[in-house]
Amino acid sequence: MSWKAYELVYRAMSSVHIGWHTLGYIKLTRHYIPGKTMWGAFTANLSRSGKKSFDLKDYKDFGNLLKKDILVSYFYPAIDDGDGLHAILPWYTDEGLKYGKGSNEEINWKYSKEHFERLFISSFGQTAILPESNTAEDKSLHESEFIMSVIEKNGKSKAVYFIGYLFIKDGACVGSKNQGVGWEGKDINLKDPLSEIFIGGDRKYGWGRLSLDSKKTKTDVNIIFDIPLIPDKDRPELKIPSGRPIPAHLPIDQDIEIKGDIEPLVGRDWGEVENKEKGKIIGFGQEIKTSGVCWMPGSILSEEKTFHVCAYGILELGGGNVGSTS
Repeated sequence: MSWKAYELVYRAMSSVHIGWHTLGYIKLTRHYIPGKTMWGAFTANLSRSGKKSFDLKDYKDFGNLLKKDILVSYFYPAIDDGDGLHAILPWYTDEGLKYGKGSNEEINWKYSKEHFERLFISSFGQTAILPESNTAEDKSLHESEFIMSVIEKNGKSKAVYFIGYLFIKDGACVGSKNQGVGWEGKDINLKDPLSEIFIGGDRKYGWGRLSLDSKKTKTDVNIIFDIPLIPDKDRPELKIPSGRPIPAHLPIDQDIEIKGDIEPLVGRDWGEVENKEKGKIIGFGQEIKTSGVCWMPGSILSEEKTFHVCAYGILELGGGNVGSTS
């Protein structure tokens, strides 16, 4: 079994809000795009591709495909600082969270958390208006953080990109006719349907628009966020050195030595629920799914470990690893 990895580079064409949690009336944004958020956007685009109406069967087929034979990583912001585009990952340190890039030979923390937020994060206040009085609706005031699409650095405007990876298994296919799926050259090609996607919150107001930069996108890569990829396994594997951050969530029940922050990872899926007043409700977001309590991206390994990339880009400890949890 073998996998091919594609480094996808999206340019942010508008502000991006990735819901995290609220602080008072402020809706905070994550500083990256989780794999499940990208999975949802990819699934929606593929199920609608070439069709005039939504088909639930296609949505389920492509959704399952993108959890088994095609996997999507987390995506991180990037700017061109003169040395090319590099994903800006969080790093958990004794001095607090820092952001930057790194390889086995060199660690380059470019930003403290405060510096990163000054450059990349802004916010926008909104309130609902009562049509009968043209005044603000009570308790509707809220402020949403967002990742900016253009930042100002050293007196220059710089476009913001998001970098992540798509893993495609050899022989990936979908539907009752087993149509082959690939980036290009297959019965179903991913490149065109995924050339423009919308992710995150406030999409109806124009937020969350990402456009694929085909010239910057790379095919058949073997390094993932500066981490070696092992492609010839049942699932893609990453061999992460000691002292490096994990690039995705990792359930805390994994037997490893690691330092970082933890959080419960909860989301909503297509499903059905019983409502006392409305009866059975079927649709998007009706079923709550959890991946449990996880180490957050940026948590630092104290020893080299190999991890599987699983559905939604979430990591799982690979076989043959031995360690202890701290």
